[in-house]
Amino acid sequence: MMLNPKDYRKELEAASLKKILRERDRIVEFMQDFENNRLPKKYYERDPSPKVVYMTNIEYLKEICELIKIKMYEADSNHKAVRLSPFLAIEEVMSKFDEDKRKHFLEDLKLKDEELYYKYIEWKMIGEE
Repeated sequence: MMLNPKDYRKELEAASLKKILRERDRIVEFMQDFENNRLPKKYYERDPSPKVVYMTNIEYLKEICELIKIKMYEADSNHKAVRLSPFLAIEEVMSKFDEDKRKHFLEDLKLKDEELYYKYIEWKMIGEE
């Protein structure tokens, strides 16, 4: 028995991107084998038939592709949030200071972590454009 495409998707929604990609590859491999008449004989003795499985896999692939887009967007969003966190922390600290203390804080940051200082300044300049 095959799941309807929406139920199939629900089963994969909590899966990792890596697992979803493996499932996509498994389906594509089956489809290629079917298209090229390379399926083992045992597949033709089953119910549903390989053709029904093939047609259902087309629907499954639609769902998998949507999940891949979502998972990749989530991974990218999480990655951006992690990259911004030091800058947001600096902003939070500096929001509590007056102008003079901000200057001293940035000078101290430049001495202690020059790379972070320049990345922060670049981030600030891009945000002000």
